[in-house]
Amino acid sequence: MRTTTTSTTTRIRSSRSAAALLLLGCLLSTSVQSVHAFSPKVFPTRSKVSYSSSSFPSTTRRFATSTSKQRQQQQQQESTTRSSLPMVESPEESIYERIAKVFFDESATDRVIAADDSDDLRRTNAYTSTVSLLRVGLPSLFLAASAKISYTPVAIQLANTINDSGVFAVVAQDASQYIQNILTTSGLMFSILVGQTYYFMYQQQEAIYLALFEEVTIAKSLLEQVALVSQGRQLLYEQILTCIQDYVRHDLTKFNDIEPAEMIASRPCDDPLEEVLYLTSVGEPSLVYQTVRSLRQARAARLGALQRKLPQLQMILLWTLAAIVLFTFPLLGAGVQTIGGYGILQVQSWYLGIIVLAISLTMGVINELRRPGQVGAYNARTVLTVMVAGLEEELDLRLSGKITGPPDLSMEPSIDSDGFFQPEILLEVDQVV
Repeated sequence: MRTTTTSTTTRIRSSRSAAALLLLGCLLSTSVQSVHAFSPKVFPTRSKVSYSSSSFPSTTRRFATSTSKQRQQQQQQESTTRSSLPMVESPEESIYERIAKVFFDESATDRVIAADDSDDLRRTNAYTSTVSLLRVGLPSLFLAASAKISYTPVAIQLANTINDSGVFAVVAQDASQYIQNILTTSGLMFSILVGQTYYFMYQQQEAIYLALFEEVTIAKSLLEQVALVSQGRQLLYEQILTCIQDYVRHDLTKFNDIEPAEMIASRPCDDPLEEVLYLTSVGEPSLVYQTVRSLRQARAARLGALQRKLPQLQMILLWTLAAIVLFTFPLLGAGVQTIGGYGILQVQSWYLGIIVLAISLTMGVINELRRPGQVGAYNARTVLTVMVAGLEEELDLRLSGKITGPPDLSMEPSIDSDGFFQPEILLEVDQVV
């Protein structure tokens, strides 16, 4: 038995040092991935959380100093310089995005997604899926290959360290089932934690989609009500539309560009929705109050769904449990090689590589679900871009004067403070007379 171990060790002695270094590199890469990939995103320091007076002047001052022509030129410049795909506008483009761009032309990454452009949407979905596939698949393949290559040298090294026939007999046959119990216990804890984390991340993804659909729907309802309230009052109409446009561009589409907790901590005076209430209310809240209130509730639901709830400590715990589960296999291989020799270790190394690949893919998908604001297949930003496209287009058309509303709504008064339309009041007066 000792002769078999010695001869096998002599055959691979030249590659033992390299295998040990490879194993060390694998462990280091796993640690770096767990610390870097699951670390919170660092956002640049801002003097103001949201809408500040320096970068976001009041609507009264802006309309008093700028003409309609200048405002239209500014809107055209913003629409031209605005990126086609907001989700591609990451502060630091990853290497996986650069690799994915090799397989796609500029139309998939730099064009504006129109609400009715299905081809452009399909190309964008293909691009984001490729980024996720590369970000999850490449590290998983590297870890699987490292596990396959390093399994045999590590098992032989453990066998040389043990070098006891009695221990080899117990380990090879697992007579005491001690190692099996360790594997079962750690594997059960790992599977429970991974399953619960996976389910929790999918629930968060569902909450994000529901909140986005609700908020965009209420924003469209607010735009319709504002068009009715301010008909015939051109200056007021433009001010309210500008406030809604600022809300859409600087809040609704800021998909994790700023921490949600920081966005909701902004001052009420810097909130464009507060400006809408101020412009539409005289003495008491107007009919728009309920819509703005519902919009704020939907905004709170969106920010709450986008807030990262999974601590980094849990991901480190998952990777630690995975390492414990996987390290039992080389120990079992150290005992099995006394029976099957070097060949059985080669066969087992392939199976270990497949197991490492499956675990790495699962952890990679959890990592994708944990970062809903970045480029990827599990990203809701593409859907948000399509939903907001029609709203932004209507806002631009209304501000440019291309949409003025139905002809029968172009009367001077719109809604009085008591909530009745002026035609209804005139009808009541005629009936009394």
